[in-house]
Amino acid sequence: MLPTRLSSGGIIANYRCPAACGHCLYGCGPNAAPGYITVETAEHVCAGLKKLGCPGLHIGGGEPFLNIDGLIDLIKTIIRSGLDLEYIETNAAWVTEGGVRDRDILRRVMDAGGDTIMVSADPFHVGFIPFRKPVILIKILRETGARHFIWQERYLKELTHLDPDRTHTPDELEQFFGYDIVGRCAGEYGMNFNGRALNLIRRYGERKGHDAFLTPEPCGNLSRGGHFHADLFGRYVAPGCTGMGVMVEDMASPLFQRGWPAGPGDFNAKYPVMAILTEQGLAGLYDYAADKGFAPDGGYVSKCDLCFSIRKYLIKTYPGDHPDLAPAEYYNMDF
Repeated sequence: MLPTRLSSGGIIANYRCPAACGHCLYGCGPNAAPGYITVETAEHVCAGLKKLGCPGLHIGGGEPFLNIDGLIDLIKTIIRSGLDLEYIETNAAWVTEGGVRDRDILRRVMDAGGDTIMVSADPFHVGFIPFRKPVILIKILRETGARHFIWQERYLKELTHLDPDRTHTPDELEQFFGYDIVGRCAGEYGMNFNGRALNLIRRYGERKGHDAFLTPEPCGNLSRGGHFHADLFGRYVAPGCTGMGVMVEDMASPLFQRGWPAGPGDFNAKYPVMAILTEQGLAGLYDYAADKGFAPDGGYVSKCDLCFSIRKYLIKTYPGDHPDLAPAEYYNMDF
């Protein structure tokens, strides 16, 4: 089953982002569909999450600062709901030279209640955002005494040796530092290798036949109540299990309460993939997809790799039959 109590999580304000980082679980990037969470959806999401015991939320994306008015509305909505606003993520792509414009944006955000900023500064982001931008933002935050932290601060000293005015490819970084700093960063992030991060684990991991991953145990990520997300469409996204979700209002509904297969209109019919994963694990999803023509190919480096391949097959071959596989554009990306 999905968790009935939630301990920590965030809101994906948008999927659009100036960067397309290799570690991004959600496949965010410049080509993602535009859109930003509305006040109505945010109110609905906050109310539903609060009922499930969630004490507070952070704001992420995408890049939340792409829509300042939308971000301010979201901040006010979270606070008005009675949830704690923990922090706001940003990659600082919106920063110019640290002048009046940048300081005014920060002032508006902080006046609304967004008083803690997380600045992303790592070997992934410098591939898309010149390092001077997060450096400028960190400087402003320090000068104004604003609460902030850096993700990941351990790389600041190394990255200061780069040309701060341009971006750097992974090959350039490896040549400059003499070792694979991107690979090291991926290993230290403590992240789930899903979404675009599948490309990383496929690069470094060992491929195995699909049988190695076909266990009947329910997917553990789906039952965890910490570090979940709710996206701009009102979907609950389980920790690390990106590209699928259930609407927040359905969170309390027990999966498989009527058994499988389900009839029309049943909860299981509404969310067939997640229902199978929570009851029968990846082995059950494989059997379900195999009956629909899925055939494994080329080996896989993890359970998530095989699961993604199955889900991609289902949404491409049977469009509209699996509403829990969303957003649909997630499956059109290069991973």
